[in-house]
Amino acid sequence: MPDNTITSHATSISELNEAFGNGSLTPLDALESTLARIAAKDDTHRAIYVIDADEARESAGRSTERWRSGTPLGPLDGIPVTIKENTAKVGLPQSYGTAAREPVIARENSPVVDRLQEAGALVVASTSMPDFSGLGSGVSSRHGTARNAWNPAWNTGGSSSGAAVAAALGYAPVNIGTDIGGSIRIPSAMNAAFGFKPSYGRVPINDTYLGRCAGPITRTVRDAAHTMAYLSRPDARDHSSLPDESIRWTDLDIDIRGLRIGVNFAPVDGTTADPEIVAAVRRAVAVFEAAGAQVDVVEPYLSRDYLTTGFMPFFTAHLWAQMHDKNIVDDLAKANQEMVAAVSSVGSLSSLELMRAYDSIGPLVQETVDMLGRYDVVLSPTSGILAGPAESPMISEFAGSANFTSAFNAAGTPAASINCGFSQDGRPIGLQIAADRQRDLTVLQVAAWYEAHRGLEATPDRSALD
Repeated sequence: MPDNTITSHATSISELNEAFGNGSLTPLDALESTLARIAAKDDTHRAIYVIDADEARESAGRSTERWRSGTPLGPLDGIPVTIKENTAKVGLPQSYGTAAREPVIARENSPVVDRLQEAGALVVASTSMPDFSGLGSGVSSRHGTARNAWNPAWNTGGSSSGAAVAAALGYAPVNIGTDIGGSIRIPSAMNAAFGFKPSYGRVPINDTYLGRCAGPITRTVRDAAHTMAYLSRPDARDHSSLPDESIRWTDLDIDIRGLRIGVNFAPVDGTTADPEIVAAVRRAVAVFEAAGAQVDVVEPYLSRDYLTTGFMPFFTAHLWAQMHDKNIVDDLAKANQEMVAAVSSVGSLSSLELMRAYDSIGPLVQETVDMLGRYDVVLSPTSGILAGPAESPMISEFAGSANFTSAFNAAGTPAASINCGFSQDGRPIGLQIAADRQRDLTVLQVAAWYEAHRGLEATPDRSALD
């Protein structure tokens, strides 16, 4: 009899591949473990929107036969995966995360889902997100309140809230999020998961927009790298899709000695991060310095607050337009009204003011890539604040805090978040690793090195989540 004591919530893609290959575990076993894990945890954590168990079981059966015959499609064959609710999969409902929209059944897969299924992955469920994917929180008028993997009283961050919680709790080895201003990295930081935002256009999507991208949220860097090998394949449905560069995504070895590393604690002069976050990032930087990296302090690199005056108003206007699009919204009164009120002021901006906001994105991008171009990678906090209360939309908490993520969306550059410690009361702290345009592999290599060398105090003890 096979030894089924290995469970998917305790294993990586490589470990599952080994178990599938030697027959000690089948893809169906891994799927059932994932479904059991969701059943045990999700009444509390609210990370899942819809479970697609029947189709996943059919896919698992086909994958099991391929592994038994020695013909798997690759490392993702038989691996359970979740997708953020805004990532279309045929047959699954989409609601934009809001009660203001009656869910619509997707009729076409997103490129992300096509790539995953072509690789043999088992798309098990869609994950929750806040209204219109527009909050750094897990509060949704459609899904209820998603709750942090480490303590249900804490916020998840957002907007890939459910995806990050699913990754941290081990629902599935791979969980797909989307990111337009930090929506992969911030919830990853607040749940001690690894979140990777690729270069703009690296992962084709079917709702492309300035800065928006999709990427993996996982427990390990290597699992994200395995996933990127498939997600990054070009697709003509996305006009921003980058040509195939034949990146060796799982070639994660790197020599840290002499690596040029910048460290930034304030993108804009006068902004701040929580002292416990700063201390944890400094400890992470010390790990790189001890290994021989060349570390320099990056002073505020934006000459003015383009994020507040340009990128965020432009993004907010996009949200406001969605809220008033009759093809998207059935009854705005059913949406999260605190969020509606927070973005409503953009409705009074003149067309001239909106164009000025858009025009300021150019200098924001230029100053960002000028800074990144001086280094191999730049380290910073992922978020300037720790996770707040679970029920908070996190609007007031983020106000006035340093925004470490959005400039890299505007610039289309790769960035990741990896856990680098915990606050005194146990809230996870994320280290952001960013690099210049299209240096996605460098980000993953540096993250993998840090993952292997960060030490116990910065390494999540996943057994605490069982």
